[in-house]
Amino acid sequence: MEANKLPRGLIVDLITPLDDTGGIDREGLGALLAKVLPHADGILLAGPQMGEGRGLGLQFKVELLEKASAFVQGKVPLFFWISEDSIEATKELLDHLKGILESTGYSGMVFWLDSPLVYHSNRGLYRYYQDLTAMTGRPFVLYNDAGLIKLLEKQLKRSNIRTNILKDLSRIEKIMALVFRGSLTRVNNYQKALNKRPDFKIYDGDEARFLEHPSMSGIVSMGANLAPRIWSTVTRASLGVLEEGERKPGYVSQIWEMGQFL
Repeated sequence: MEANKLPRGLIVDLITPLDDTGGIDREGLGALLAKVLPHADGILLAGPQMGEGRGLGLQFKVELLEKASAFVQGKVPLFFWISEDSIEATKELLDHLKGILESTGYSGMVFWLDSPLVYHSNRGLYRYYQDLTAMTGRPFVLYNDAGLIKLLEKQLKRSNIRTNILKDLSRIEKIMALVFRGSLTRVNNYQKALNKRPDFKIYDGDEARFLEHPSMSGIVSMGANLAPRIWSTVTRASLGVLEEGERKPGYVSQIWEMGQFL
C-alpha cells in the first residue's frame, strides 16, 4: 500500500483490554489483534466508543500504541484517537505518541484521529489545525460525532463541525478523511463541501446506517471485535469488492442475511 494511503473497507474500533491494575493487558491485546487482523483493513486504537479513549491516561495510551504497533508490524494502517480535554493536553499526547513511533522506528501507516469539538470550538479550527498538523509528518482523520460532544460536561454552541469549516479544513493536505456519526442530511452536505478533494474519504461510524446506506469508503465497526469475518464480508459486499468466487447470487443473499443479523 502506498505511503499514507487511506484504506477502504473495515476499520475495527478495537476494544482496549485492561488488566486488574487498569493497565494494558498485553496478552489480551495480542489475542484480540490476532483475531481481527486477518479480516481488517485498519485498526482504531483508543477510540471514544470501544477503545476506552476517554478514560485512559497518557501513560496507558502510549503503552497501547507501543504494544499494538509491535504486534501489527505495519500489516494494516493504525488509527489512534488523540483528543484530550484541552488543546495543551492533546498536543502533549500527540508529542508522546509521535515519540514512541520514532523511538521504535515504526514504518507502518498511522493516522491521528481527532474530535476537535471535544476541546475546541468551530471558531479558529483552521488555524489550529495548521499548527497541529505541523507537529508531525503523519496525516490526520477528523471524527465528527454529535452524540459524543453532547456527553461532555461543558456546553458547546454546536455539536458538529460546521460544513463551511470542514470545507476550509479540507484545504489542509494532511487532513485526509472524516469518520462520521450523524444524520444523512449532514453527511450529504459534507460530501458536497468536499467536492474539491476527491481523495478525501468519509467513513461511516454508524453500523446500522452503513448496512442501509453504505459509505463508499468503509465502516468503523465496534461489532467487528466479536465477528470480524462476518463484518469483513458484509463490508466488502456493501462496497462491491467481493472476490470472484463470492459473487454467486446465493452467497450474496447469505451476506445480506448476515447484515440483518448484525
